[in-house]
Amino acid sequence: MKAKAIILVALMLVGISTVTIANNPAEPAAAPALNNTITGVVLDKTTGESLTGVEVRVEGTDLKTYTDFDGKFVFENVKAGEYKVMANYISYGNNETKPIKVNSNELHALNLQMETLDK
Repeated sequence: MKAKAIILVALMLVGISTVTIANNPAEPAAAPALNNTITGVVLDKTTGESLTGVEVRVEGTDLKTYTDFDGKFVFENVKAGEYKVMANYISYGNNETKPIKVNSNELHALNLQMETLDK
């Protein structure tokens, strides 16, 4: 009889704990993910060849990356706002886009063409 009472009390405590956890989760609800993306490719304006290793930045943010072997870059989860994208590469003039307005759930695809510096 004593064993049955202990098992019954244990089951009741487990049931109460489960209901409490379900109603009060330990972790807060996750913030909605940003689906704002700026992507593009950087090319040599004269030859049309892709440029590898170009530094690409989003002005006014800490976002910075480098182009891959195909000259491509991607910035994901960009906060909504207005930005310029800037490209910098050795022996090429700096390139800056016109302001881009980023809204929720948008993809911006850019083609940046860079010119070599005159010697």
